[in-house]
Amino acid sequence: MENLYNETYSLLAMEEKKEILENLAKKYNMELLRFETFSRYSKSTFTAVFKYKESEFVFVPGATVTLGYEGLPKNLSNETLEGLKYCLENLNDLDTVLEEYIRDNFSKLRKVTIKPMLVERELQTVAWKKSNLEELKEYDIDLLKDYNEFKSSDYNKLTLDETARFTKVEDDIEIELYSVVTYDELCENLKEEGFSLANLDEWEYLCGGGCRTLFPWGDDLDYNMNLLYFSKEGNDKYDLEEPNFFGLSIAYDPYKMEIVGEDDYVFKGGDGGCNICGGYGDFLGYLPCSPYYTQEHINSINILDDCIVNEYDDELNGDFNFYRRIIRIGE
Repeated sequence: MENLYNETYSLLAMEEKKEILENLAKKYNMELLRFETFSRYSKSTFTAVFKYKESEFVFVPGATVTLGYEGLPKNLSNETLEGLKYCLENLNDLDTVLEEYIRDNFSKLRKVTIKPMLVERELQTVAWKKSNLEELKEYDIDLLKDYNEFKSSDYNKLTLDETARFTKVEDDIEIELYSVVTYDELCENLKEEGFSLANLDEWEYLCGGGCRTLFPWGDDLDYNMNLLYFSKEGNDKYDLEEPNFFGLSIAYDPYKMEIVGEDDYVFKGGDGGCNICGGYGDFLGYLPCSPYYTQEHINSINILDDCIVNEYDDELNGDFNFYRRIIRIGE
């Protein structure tokens, strides 16, 4: 177990690392697809990609790290400063407003020890479940008419709010049905399979690796990146969707709010698109993708917009809420 923390794991010989990863695959009944080194933002991890049913997982070594963010970002570019001034033109003191925003929406500084984990690489949808024609008929026979009309239409995707979703994939149609799920139900379902959700500390480590900046790459937005919602013409490859230094696709879309927690839960990785919809531009639009931005599930959405309060009920939102599974090694 002590070899699974970065302080020791990184010093092991390659063959020792491979042996550890092979043993993890056997212990947790996963298929070892390949060994791989993931490098990004000046961090690198040699790990393995495992397969469990239809999902890929990676091994993430544990570590003792400092998490959270306080104060003001340093050396913001003119592009960011101009954007902030434009968005906050009615406010006199930009530094005061930005510092208050960070204080109210970002997690506090603390030093923590993170256990080693197996972590799902991609987000999973909440409430939407893959289905088939037989289940569709049992779910709601009237949906068969919608399905057949969609099948003969020129559309590639059809979503019926909190009911069904049809997507054309090559010569087939993927069917998804909506089923209401609460946080407690989600946790119980994961527990039955031997999984958990990451807690706040674990998620921030998985996203930022202990970075001491707003984003994993620094304090400012990297305007050379091609970002969803602010994309460069003719380029549909989005930089933030690429695997990070642990091999995870994480915090890449401000509209996608990842559920993390234990007894209670918060959302990480986005604000449901609030800042983008509010017209706050690139920097503030993607600030909720910071490892340390935290969106409470009952919280004032945006101090920049007259403290609009969005109260969530117990049901998770299938369009904006997502999750990923983890296994804490040794538990």
